[in-house]
Amino acid sequence: MTVLVTGFTGKVGHEVAKSLKRKGIRIKCAARDVTKASNRYGDAYDFVQLDFANPATFVPALQGIEQIFLLYPPGGNLRFEKFLEEAKNRKVQHITYLSVKDVQFLPFIHHYKNEKLIKKQGIPHTFIRAGYFMQNLNDFLCMEIKERQRIFVPAGKGKTSFVDVRDLAEVISLTFQDSQQHRNKAYTVTGSEALDFFEVANKMTKILGKPISYTNPSTKEFKDHMLSRGLDKAFVNVVIGIHFPTKLGLAKGISADYEKLTGMKPTKIETYIKDYQNAWI
Repeated sequence: MTVLVTGFTGKVGHEVAKSLKRKGIRIKCAARDVTKASNRYGDAYDFVQLDFANPATFVPALQGIEQIFLLYPPGGNLRFEKFLEEAKNRKVQHITYLSVKDVQFLPFIHHYKNEKLIKKQGIPHTFIRAGYFMQNLNDFLCMEIKERQRIFVPAGKGKTSFVDVRDLAEVISLTFQDSQQHRNKAYTVTGSEALDFFEVANKMTKILGKPISYTNPSTKEFKDHMLSRGLDKAFVNVVIGIHFPTKLGLAKGISADYEKLTGMKPTKIETYIKDYQNAWI
């Protein structure tokens, strides 16, 4: 069995690849720029070109692939449905798709449509509906924390169910170890507690030993500042959209699926902050 891991250069895909490799499962890692990925990671992983905006890359990427970890990438002109059709034609046996928590109530987002497209193709699947990534704090929120000692995101006072990406990778890898057991199922994977960003800032202050605040900017304040920093407008709008449910108080739900599936407790945010503290120093 060989698993194609998409989104390898992102937070989740890389952790999934590491988890599958530790478990001895054969993988190929998809990248739009294979040369760039190979230069960065050497021969630790086997890369294959895949660009969801270029259907010519689909069949070569799917050569010899039985299962897929599928992540919907950023970008425009994506031929996602065409990729799924090719996966079916190549007789892919299972897809584990990274979705989002409460997607069934969010018909306006890509993941809602993509789950339906996967079901339409009739490919056996598992949907991993994830809570808010802890690793966002050391990714697109990192610069403001590091340079200005503030969590700067328009999430209001709402709580959100943070999840460690490493926990997501553990659940995802289980779906490939025994795909029959997880066939056509959906799991909601969160941490064990919901926190607002004021609480997260307090925890970071205690662990990092320097004051971190949550400034709770308005959407306009956030957008104007990020655009002044030169960030892409489409990306800024995506970040605003990610945090909108939190602002409305809709992101605080907790699930026990991680513990049921793994027999372990979810990673606490304090552990995450300690493990990644060098990112903010």
